Amino acid sequence: MKKLPDNELVKRIIAGEYEAYREIVARHQTRIFYMGLKFFHNRHDAEDYAQEVFLKTFVKLRSFKAEVPFASWLNKIAYNMAVNQYHKRRRARVEVAMQGEPRDDSLSPETRILRNELCEKVHRVLKKIPDVYKPVINLHFFEGLSYPEISRALSIPVNTIKSYVFRAKQLLRTRLGSYVDGYLEEGVI
Repeated sequence: MKKLPDNELVKRIIAGEYEAYREIVARHQTRIFYMGLKFFHNRHDAEDYAQEVFLKTFVKLRSFKAEVPFASWLNKIAYNMAVNQYHKRRRARVEVAMQGEPRDDSLSPETRILRNELCEKVHRVLKKIPDVYKPVINLHFFEGLSYPEISRALSIPVNTIKSYVFRAKQLLRTRLGSYVDGYLEEGVI
């Protein structure tokens, strides 16, 4: 029996052949699980995450536009869910930590203020870079994934990822250049 393309399986699922969804899940579950493992570093959480991704994907299946490959559409949903869940968990951990831990007074008040300003400036600049670079930047710099790991997670060639990272770094250097130089002189970073 010939293996049907993902987009054909999606058409069948929408038409009511729900057994075809098993094939979709079987084809993509390893990659989605691996993405969850990279974000959550825990097998149980990655399994839960993968289930949630496939449930959400099933619910949103009618919004799928066949102009793009199904795998890319699925990866976008999975990536967005992972980022959202990761940030929720991180905020919860920070809130718990802030309730129980004393403030770090090893830095001078001026240095703390300057570091906070720099962080805010970097976040503002990151919000303004083109959207095409954002997932790659987040996965590479904030999540610590390697180029091949990002390639598998987003279904983008490794060389494209390298190019995106290089261009994003150039944009950041251009937009933060003199601003960051001042902080280096002050010893903030």
